[in-house]
Amino acid sequence: MPRAKLRKVLPTHEKIKDQRILKIFGKLLYKQKIWSLSRKRILGGVFIGIFVAFIPMPLQMLLVALLAIIFNVNLPITILLVWLSNPLTMPFIYYFEYELGNWLLNIKDPIEFSFETMNENISEIALSLYVGTFVISTISAFLAVFILNLLWIKEVRKKRKK
Repeated sequence: MPRAKLRKVLPTHEKIKDQRILKIFGKLLYKQKIWSLSRKRILGGVFIGIFVAFIPMPLQMLLVALLAIIFNVNLPITILLVWLSNPLTMPFIYYFEYELGNWLLNIKDPIEFSFETMNENISEIALSLYVGTFVISTISAFLAVFILNLLWIKEVRKKRKK
């Protein structure tokens, strides 16, 4: 089923264990459950990876690795999906989250959102940004898990019919 496809795309144990930033987890990276390709572990990894990917914060990879270890979900999936927000996509994602937060909070005269002035206006921007972030992260993560679960089940049924 999808496991064979996932094995081809996912980084190996060695590649992930060689990441300098993840070495702080030491022997926790040897937990068998965080390498499992079961549907439950994959879906958990998808949820965590996508949820954290949309949070504006540094060191997202450390956070998803920690959460994957704590919740025993697939570590490679969480690490891959957290890279949805990367230097190319971050400005668009954060701007959209900020605008969504302004709309949800009904803010009439929002601060001009730009990365140059963000540090100066962080107290005014933060509430809108994180309200938008919470909504986008939650909806995206649940939607991704729901769709992936349906596709997984469909693929298994198709394989069983053969």
